[in-house]
Amino acid sequence: MKIAILGGLGFIGTNLYKELSRSNKVIILDNFEIKNNLKYHKNLRIYKSDILKLNTIIKHTKNIDIIINLAAQTGVLESNLLPEKSINLNILGTLNVLKACKVNKIKHFINASTAGAIYGNTNFANENSPSKPLSFYGLTKKFSEDQIKIFLNKSKIKNTNLRFSNVYGPYSFHKTSLIHNSIKNSIKNKIQFIFGNGAQTRDFIYVKDLVKIISIICKKKLSGTFNIASGKSHNVNYILKIISKKNKRFSFKKIARKSGEVEKIKLNNSKLLKKLKLKKSFFTNLDQGIIETYQWYNKS
Repeated sequence: MKIAILGGLGFIGTNLYKELSRSNKVIILDNFEIKNNLKYHKNLRIYKSDILKLNTIIKHTKNIDIIINLAAQTGVLESNLLPEKSINLNILGTLNVLKACKVNKIKHFINASTAGAIYGNTNFANENSPSKPLSFYGLTKKFSEDQIKIFLNKSKIKNTNLRFSNVYGPYSFHKTSLIHNSIKNSIKNKIQFIFGNGAQTRDFIYVKDLVKIISIICKKKLSGTFNIASGKSHNVNYILKIISKKNKRFSFKKIARKSGEVEKIKLNNSKLLKKLKLKKSFFTNLDQGIIETYQWYNKS
């Protein structure tokens, strides 16, 4: 298959390229805002492209079977500070990609969405749970899913929405999420600031598991909306404990929680397991995944 990854130089994009390029012809479209991961690619076919510029997307996605859109504004706190950026990239940018899909008669459009930011605080959310976003990020991602459904209505283009939980793993130097920041600060012996008391819970999924899931979805040509999650939730204090075992000098300080952040989230991944015929044991243990990520940072 011929696959184009938009935002392919990012954290997930780099891991995904390595997974998919083993058995597919893969190109990357990226605006080059993140250049650190360029050194990890070999025989890379990459084109400078911005999802806000329709003509460049159309130009570089001709004769492509699948478009995977990872290009987006992804930060909860940043989205509330700069809502215009979220609206432009996550809504108008996605609309441009959809237009390119129709022009170039793409067979399958895979959209990277979000779980926690769409559902809000919830005990056990499945794909049919009501959306209660607490940030512009979650709001724009839900709107994006809805506009995809309307835009592709009655077309022959398959669509898959991937509602990611909290993703962690290698090739993430530029990321500022909990696990990545904690590992980087631990290695540098800097204080890690924690928003809240550490009791807030998240579903964490190892990026190596996530890209395998996307690869299966591409092969099976599955459409629909899926929670891409491990199905297990852990609190922030547990994450800090794992990293503290790795480095006993690791220090952190708890400060006031930021508005817009989800307090507790637990995700139901039963639809994903059923459709992809996966077992619960498929997912990497959180302790193991964090240790592997820590080791990658130490070597890089």
